[in-house]
Amino acid sequence: MWLADALWSYVALGASALFVSERAPLLGGLAAADGELRVAVVIVAITIGGWVGTAALYALGRWRWEPLRRRFPSLRAPGTVALRTVRVNPWRSSLIVRFAFGARFLLPIACGAARVSVPVYLVASLIGSLVWTVVFVGIGHAFGATAEAVYGRLKQYEMVVGAVLVLGVLLAGLIVQRRVREARALRRARREAEARRSVVP
Repeated sequence: MWLADALWSYVALGASALFVSERAPLLGGLAAADGELRVAVVIVAITIGGWVGTAALYALGRWRWEPLRRRFPSLRAPGTVALRTVRVNPWRSSLIVRFAFGARFLLPIACGAARVSVPVYLVASLIGSLVWTVVFVGIGHAFGATAEAVYGRLKQYEMVVGAVLVLGVLLAGLIVQRRVREARALRRARREAEARRSVVP
């Protein structure tokens, strides 16, 4: 009976990872600290559950983005911002889908809509899901009920934090993109100057 209960707990944690966000790994870490579950299996279950969920959202964005925009007009403005963020840095955007407070559903959908390649998205989002799970299972394991209480308070500001994070990623991407363009322009100017000097008798 204990084995069946434990198996069901792992399945429930994995299946709920996308919908209850940090609460799943916090509770999993707390249960592991109490000796009710094994921490390694908790991490695997939540990592896979969150990863599969974000992959489904990616597929939704890849094949149903325009119908979603028409059906939900409120998606248009944040969706445009998310698409710009993804196009600036597809790998980084795919990597942080589990950390995108306030945009956990929108960002993977935007990755699909922006046509991030399937291998890039799956690998990056799996790494991100693993890191996210380890961090929050570790917090739950170390701090238990205190971490759950703090999370409950922070949840009120999820949309604000999410907007700040998305804008931060967008700004960082634009800065990097600008520096890359400037570096390319400088190299091109140097090559042209060298070419002109080589033809001067």
